[in-house]
Amino acid sequence: MNTEKLLHTISEYNEYSKMLSEIEAIKNNLADTLKSYMTSEGQDVMTIGNYKLSFISVSRTDLDRKRLEAENNGIYNQYLKETTYKRFSVV
Repeated sequence: MNTEKLLHTISEYNEYSKMLSEIEAIKNNLADTLKSYMTSEGQDVMTIGNYKLSFISVSRTDLDRKRLEAENNGIYNQYLKETTYKRFSVV
């Protein structure tokens, strides 16, 4: 691939990245509108036409890594696992 083609590909990549960000912002605004409506109606689950909307509380339990590291660093270090991966970026 020559430099001109690479520059075009990078430019196209950046355009699509920007479009994705804009679409994600629109999607989030639409979700906020729907969640606001559901909250104002006092509904966690709604059926509208063929669509079922849910805006429910979900709980999960996570390990408090900072606290474990602070209170028992030896155990914390025994269970650390290093992972290697490649990261792609265009700046």
